[in-house]
Amino acid sequence: MKRISKLLTMAILSGFFLNSCSSDDDIVDPIEEPQPEQAYSDGFFVLNEGSSGGGSVTFIDNDLQNVEHEIYQQVNVEDDPGQYIQSIFFNENLAYIVSNGSNMITIVDRYTFEYVDRIDSGLLSPRYGVIENGKIYVTNQGNYEAPGVTEFDDFIAIIDLETLEIEKTIETNTVLEYIHEEDGLIYVQKAAFGAGNEIAVIDSNSDEIITTIGTEETLNSFEIEDGVLYALSSNKLEKIDLVTGEPLVEFEINSDAGSAGKLEFENDMIYYTIGNSVFMMDESADTVPEEALFSYTSNSDYGVMYGFEVKNDRIYIADGGDFASNSFVEIYTTSGELIENIEVGVGPNGFYFND
Repeated sequence: MKRISKLLTMAILSGFFLNSCSSDDDIVDPIEEPQPEQAYSDGFFVLNEGSSGGGSVTFIDNDLQNVEHEIYQQVNVEDDPGQYIQSIFFNENLAYIVSNGSNMITIVDRYTFEYVDRIDSGLLSPRYGVIENGKIYVTNQGNYEAPGVTEFDDFIAIIDLETLEIEKTIETNTVLEYIHEEDGLIYVQKAAFGAGNEIAVIDSNSDEIITTIGTEETLNSFEIEDGVLYALSSNKLEKIDLVTGEPLVEFEINSDAGSAGKLEFENDMIYYTIGNSVFMMDESADTVPEEALFSYTSNSDYGVMYGFEVKNDRIYIADGGDFASNSFVEIYTTSGELIENIEVGVGPNGFYFND
């Protein structure tokens, strides 16, 4: 194999092929108890990656009192959102659910979760997507053993928003991951699983790569805020001018707890993770923090801090667990106080807010 598996690291593939142990007890029969209109507003979705048996979505209201499991299966009987569901992105009243293992994107009403349509051709291990200028941009990590879709392995699929047909692919032949839109430009992370240190910039009018921004270290994640690109590697946080691509400042991250993993920016504060800990620093700070804001308890071998988000003065973490049975998410204040621990589905990997 030329590089690490696209679905997850090879170390946890064995766990993914176990059947899901999630319970059906919480499923509401949509025939007996139909979902009310706007059932899933004023809350957030937890995306549960699932096992070989398929993934699921949990809805939690903003008060953290109402928790509904497997909402896609509740609303759309005898259908599921696919294997190893990876991410969700929104456009107006629609939510787009990316299934990495089933090579498809399922489109639903974001407030009722009723099925609308599906993109199920031309994708190969899709990861993340954004919508801009009437088009959907989706990163695909492909598969070296069975390229199938293009002559290159990794590519960005550009899909017409109305017809849902692929208009163009931009082949990079480098691993692809996160994707963001900013001022009509599409920023694509050409790095994942410990390889790569570039961000490709695509003009959404020409659909061509117009420049590439390099980072000094292998890139884990990035955020864009006020004309600055924040790039996180395992041991460095870089601030880069978004226009020139020139570095502005670099912070060395040295921790006995391990390597930095996930990056978020909220209300002029930078948040990043190391192992089972969350660190916070002001965006104008001269040094990185020495002490963690908080740490949480995990027994997972490979799913520690599997999902991470900061939103609306709360910090959200998801633990992957054993990737065979239900796991949990925890919600904290931005001062590090635990608000709630909530059981969700198998392999929770992300939070998507539906306010």
